Amino acid sequence: MSEIETRIREEAKKALESGGVSVVIGWGAGSVPFKTTPVFVNKPEDVEKLVWNPACTNNLAVYLPKLAKDKKVGIVAKPCDTRSIVSLIQEKQIKRENLFIIGLGCDGVVDAFNLDFKDLRLQDVTSLDWSTDGIKVSTTNGDCTIPCSDCLREMCLVCTKREPAISDVKLGEAMQPTAIREPLIPELPDERKSYWAEQFSKCIRCYACRQVCPACYCKSCFADRIEPKWTAKKATAEEAWMFHATRMMHLAGRCIGCGECERVCPVGIPVAELAREMAEAIKSTYDYEAGDPSQESSVLGSYKDEDFDPAHHSE
Repeated sequence: MSEIETRIREEAKKALESGGVSVVIGWGAGSVPFKTTPVFVNKPEDVEKLVWNPACTNNLAVYLPKLAKDKKVGIVAKPCDTRSIVSLIQEKQIKRENLFIIGLGCDGVVDAFNLDFKDLRLQDVTSLDWSTDGIKVSTTNGDCTIPCSDCLREMCLVCTKREPAISDVKLGEAMQPTAIREPLIPELPDERKSYWAEQFSKCIRCYACRQVCPACYCKSCFADRIEPKWTAKKATAEEAWMFHATRMMHLAGRCIGCGECERVCPVGIPVAELAREMAEAIKSTYDYEAGDPSQESSVLGSYKDEDFDPAHHSE
């Protein structure tokens, strides 16, 4: 057990014993060593369930709009999770005073599928940990270290914000990535259109991307409405275009780039790439980044005289 994991349990136990929080949201051991699962600890004696390792992938902020609505809760949060929390606070979905945040420095989390290669088999993995050279993988046959570039999630390979945006307790230090991966999307318009047409043709309209997204907190989604009917539920490429394009417009200035949508997609659509393009457009146009605690409100919730107005720049 790592020192950080021990300290997470200590902080969670203190918060629960003092009555400062009613529950602590964190990660627990999964059904296999290379996965974790969200856990909700409400008893001090159960803090031993909390873990911290490179398999802690879930963005736990998705649970806050319901759990922290009228009571104080604790949450163990990676840097991307804390940026989601900032966005939720700015959009008045949760109150800062209802949160006790255990913020963590993070070196990136793994994509389990990337561990199954060469002489390493997933069924042999017994534990994962970070090391100065990459991800240390312990197996029944011994230990090995895999370079981060070979096993981290796509979003972690482009992430430079590896310290918590906000926290009440901050644990651990993070190393910045040595190389930033370039986007995979074609640059030419026709090529981009063909690329996304191929990707969206795979969509089965399961809405997993929507359900896992902390920014998709609407009680009634446009995709479920009968009046007005924005999109049909047919799993066709045309309807998939409408769903994903509209969802990305709704996430403009709100997506913090955690990549959960892409992680849970059962057909492997790189949805996060589309979100990243939207984030870059918002940054270049309005000099705004989602999840920045220095901002008083979201980009769509504020107006400045110098803001870019497309109606006045039709050329």
